[in-house]
Amino acid sequence: IRFGINMIHHEVLPGEVSGGMDINTVRNQTRKSLENAVYASNDWKVSTRLNINYGLRLSLFSALGGGDFYELDENRNVVGTRYYESDEIVKNYVNLEPRASFSYIFNEATSIKGGYARNTQNMHLIANSTSSNPTDKWISSSNNIKPQIADQVSIGYVHNMRENTYEFSAETYFKKMANQIDYRDGANVLANDSLETQLLSGDGRAYGLELYLKKKKGKLTGWISYTLSRTERLVDGVNSGDWYPARQDRTHDIALVGSYEISNKVSVSGAWVYYTGNAVTFPSGKYVVANQTVYQYTERNGYRMPAYHRLDFSVTKRMKERKHYSSELVLGIYNAYGRQNAFSINIEQNENNASKTDVVQTALFRWVPSIAWNFKIK
Repeated sequence: IRFGINMIHHEVLPGEVSGGMDINTVRNQTRKSLENAVYASNDWKVSTRLNINYGLRLSLFSALGGGDFYELDENRNVVGTRYYESDEIVKNYVNLEPRASFSYIFNEATSIKGGYARNTQNMHLIANSTSSNPTDKWISSSNNIKPQIADQVSIGYVHNMRENTYEFSAETYFKKMANQIDYRDGANVLANDSLETQLLSGDGRAYGLELYLKKKKGKLTGWISYTLSRTERLVDGVNSGDWYPARQDRTHDIALVGSYEISNKVSVSGAWVYYTGNAVTFPSGKYVVANQTVYQYTERNGYRMPAYHRLDFSVTKRMKERKHYSSELVLGIYNAYGRQNAFSINIEQNENNASKTDVVQTALFRWVPSIAWNFKIK
């Protein structure tokens, strides 16, 4: 049986805006909190084939004072304000987090595994997906923001082939989430000290299939993995009350990694990755009012960034082994074929023609060479 405790003190500054002499600095209130937990787990070897791990975690999250806290009505409007001293507790959240997993070995080559886990999250990253370069903000659970809760179940299959030279695994999962946070339509997030008025909460779900094949022996080793998944949210007041993709939703995710031993001294390796672009909200139309262009938005996260892919390549030379250390020289290149992956895409008004709209893509790090000399002390 393993058990323990942990304690974390959080101090979050949600945002600050500063500028030149003609711009006043605006600073959001710092939020403090204390996160405590006790946990215990146990490994139970039921038989030579069946192993079970189970445990329980009890978490206590305390939002601490040191500023103004707002009372909101059902429409998220501020109806009252109360100041809490730094040693006062604004709100406590207590959650039980059970978990259990198992593995069953059919024979030396084949096994299955599965599990269930509940997790709570009290630190929240809020992203504005109306552009691919959002104003992200960290906020903590408070009197108006509940902890996010996720329940996940999974089951997988593992099979070794050709005397453990190859390993294949397949796993599927489903995650149900509560108290998911997102911006309301038209949210004002820049230097807004009452950010909670701009947030809505709802449900979420994620599900998918993961496939993995690995070669573990021989001069050529490596692995290939593929994930087919969806991550969605349902928030009342967003997207007409329909499910919509979360910003981190990726339909396809592929990775191919390999290493080849040319000799005892020299090896080459490469890694290729591909994944579906993040879900973003782009305008679907525009109109002009008093010579000002106003963009019209319809679906939340209804568009996609371009797919991302790149190849990394490296060569490793093992140097002559010394009495007290060994070393190796590594030459590498990041994004070997120079793919201009989109870092951000901005929608801009054409300077010469008001009826036209320009879509401007920004890409970073087209090629990045590297050199490293690694040492290992004996």
